[in-house]
This record gives sequence, structure tokens and C-alpha cells, in this order.
Amino acid sequence: IRIIAPPVQFRRFGNAAALGLITFGICTVQQSMMDAGISVGYGHGTNSMAGQSIAVAGVAQFAAGLWQIANGDTFEGAAFTSFGASWFAKGLAQFPGSGVIAYQESESPEVARKQRGIIALTWGIWVFILLAGNVKSHVANIVLFSTLNLEIDFECAGAWTGNERITKAGAWFGFFCGLSAMYNAAAILLNEENFWFNLPVGNWYTPVPIQDEEAAIYDE
Repeated sequence: IRIIAPPVQFRRFGNAAALGLITFGICTVQQSMMDAGISVGYGHGTNSMAGQSIAVAGVAQFAAGLWQIANGDTFEGAAFTSFGASWFAKGLAQFPGSGVIAYQESESPEVARKQRGIIALTWGIWVFILLAGNVKSHVANIVLFSTLNLEIDFECAGAWTGNERITKAGAWFGFFCGLSAMYNAAAILLNEENFWFNLPVGNWYTPVPIQDEEAAIYDE
């Protein structure tokens, strides 16, 4: 079964990519600054991200992914919904009364650290797939997924080795990843219709247009 996305003028939803990017970017910058020890000190303040993780990067980003799927954009839909669910789970784990904190405290620090490494490893594989799917995209998108991949790889290595410096290095990659996500969101929202110019994103690949006969139904 092949699902054909209707042309823009027939869609019921607007482009939710900016919402998905900005919610991901804001919370990634916040979390990365805390993980890197900027201002609050290393390892402090991360539990204050529970609300942001659940509502902003969780629910809002997940909803943006569903809208993109409805728009026929499977790639962004898969990315936003998966990361929205991940952020929601992260926020739930930090929320008092959920039972997750009590479970984590019952584990030995070494076991808990290695568990985080396993989680980071699997997410690193998923992000690498997303990066591979962006090689023909613009440079701003490639930078976003490259820094995200490096963040998760360093987080995985830091968790398994227990090396604080590696974890902090991953947090800095996450910081720049969040900023690049916010820039990508700005590039969607700011254009010549409401701004002085289009923000450059570094388009380097021009795909060959493919005429789809089934999609032409909507033009009739």
C-alpha cells in the first residue's frame, strides 16, 4: 500500500516541523547546560527539567510528530514522535511519586550507570539512521543530527567508562545540537514574507523531481 501525501493546499494541518524543532532545541540546550556543569555545577539541577521534559520536549514534540505524519512527512514524524516519547519518559523518571526514582536508587551506581549506557547505545543507532537519511538535506540539518549523534555517543561512552570528562564533552555537543535545532526552527519561521530575508541553511543537493501520476488527482 502506497500512501500519497496530498499537496500543501489540500492539507488540513500546517507545517509542524518548527514546533518539533524548537521544543527539542530548547530542552536540549537546558539539559546540556546542566549536564556540562554550566552555572549550576556538574550533576546538579537536572531534576528541575521534569516539567519541561514532559510538557515541552515530550507532549508538544510528540504532537508535532503526529501532525507531520498526517502531512505525509514520515521522516520528521518518526523523528519527532520517537524523541518526544523519549523526553516524556525522561521527565517521568525524574518526577517524584512515579516510582522510577525509588527503583533507580535501589540499584547499585555501577549497574545504573551501565543501564544508561545501554539506553544511549540504542538511541545512538537510531540517530545514526536519521543522520544517514539527512545526507541529501541542507547543511543545517546535517549539523543538527551530527552533533546529536556525537552527544549520544559520548554519553554512552561516558556512562560505560564512568568518565566524567567524556560525559561533559557529550553535553557540549548537545548544547550545540540544541542551538542548531533552534536555528532550523527559525529558518522555517523567518522568511521573506515576515522577515527581511530567508535564513541560510546551506542547500547543496538538488533532487531530480519525480512526476507522481497519483498525486496529480488532487490538481483536478
